[in-house]
Amino acid sequence: MAMVCVRMLEDERAVLDDSQQAADPISGTVAFFGHDWAESTVIKRIRAFSSLGLRVIGFNFRREKFNQSFVPFWENHHLGITEDRAYGRRLLKLLTSIPLLIRHRARLQEATFFYARNIDMCALALLARGLARSSAPLVYEVLDVQRIFIGGSLKNIVFRWLERRLLNRCALLVVSSPGFVSQYFKPVQGYRGRVFLLENKISFAQAGAVERPPATQAALCRPVDQNRKWVIGWFGTLRCPKSLDILCRLAESLPDKVEVYMRGYPTETGLEYFEQAIAKHPNMIYDGEYRNPDDLAAIYDRVQLTWAFDFLDEGTNSKWLLPNRIYEGGYFGSVALAAKDTQTGEKLRELGLGYTFEAPTLENLTAFLKWYSWDEHAARRAHILSLPLQEFCDVYDTRDLCETIVGLAERRGDGLRRQHSGPALGARAEDSGGD
Repeated sequence: MAMVCVRMLEDERAVLDDSQQAADPISGTVAFFGHDWAESTVIKRIRAFSSLGLRVIGFNFRREKFNQSFVPFWENHHLGITEDRAYGRRLLKLLTSIPLLIRHRARLQEATFFYARNIDMCALALLARGLARSSAPLVYEVLDVQRIFIGGSLKNIVFRWLERRLLNRCALLVVSSPGFVSQYFKPVQGYRGRVFLLENKISFAQAGAVERPPATQAALCRPVDQNRKWVIGWFGTLRCPKSLDILCRLAESLPDKVEVYMRGYPTETGLEYFEQAIAKHPNMIYDGEYRNPDDLAAIYDRVQLTWAFDFLDEGTNSKWLLPNRIYEGGYFGSVALAAKDTQTGEKLRELGLGYTFEAPTLENLTAFLKWYSWDEHAARRAHILSLPLQEFCDVYDTRDLCETIVGLAERRGDGLRRQHSGPALGARAEDSGGD
């Protein structure tokens, strides 16, 4: 039976490998506008575009928080240094970047499409497209609905208005979670345009060097000592102070039962406060930043449970998002823990990736860890590892996205040619939504 399961896993990967190699490269040039050229998802997106055959011209800012030694592997035009949420200073930086865009108008005219992360970069990409007198489609990617868009203050209203104006000029909205569309873009922004769901999965091409454990290895996770500590992993952008507080209290209340292992960068609390908080607990370990995907196997091999809670923007963004760690953890068979009434909790229930909590209090988590057994864990892990790779890996997703965008660009070009030559007989109206 073990050999059969391993063979099925190898066959699945081989089929997917063959299908990717057989696929034709996508020709074209993307003008990529990013908020931080050293941020992991920006790097992942540009690497995926490049691997598909697209030429990337980057116009990116830098936020000097992490990944200090990274050097872009694409043609990158540095726009300056910015900070999280400092919208006034970021506006000034946008204005000072205009001369650089003017100098590179010829390069911008080569773009098959413009791709922008975050609202300020979308505005800059729209300006760049205008400077280049280009008709290429503009794509707006959203991985978080920032708190500046939520609420009834004048600032919130103005930012939502600005985003609506930009959405009207975009050909496509790319989101990492359906919750962003169902809970914000449709009901709040009234958006009815084109949407593409691109979840925060591991790149399949990169995951090839990081083998996934077969489901048959699940039983091997039972330790000889059944009283061994449960290791909870909290990885990625460690931006949730409430999560830090709960994990500290959990480590304090169950010193012989729980270990908390953390990798990434604490953005909200700051590194000094973060390290001071965990220093009080010998069963809390922080090993700094990590390379994605290079270090994923090592860090997930060390844990049994993945902390997938997020309380930073409770009731809004935290409720709607789908974090990277549920895909990374699922790929390696780690069991996820999340809040029940969230998009993440719904994903866990849909695929059986872990356990959800109505109220993720210290008492509830303590009760769960006292109940949870190694037999229960082995069964859950075996189920997760038996799920198809495509649940966790971006095998075709980015290719489908790029083909969709290039298709929009080609249709736009045909439309412009028809405008100059007169209406074609039998021409059909395109679906509404977007410039």
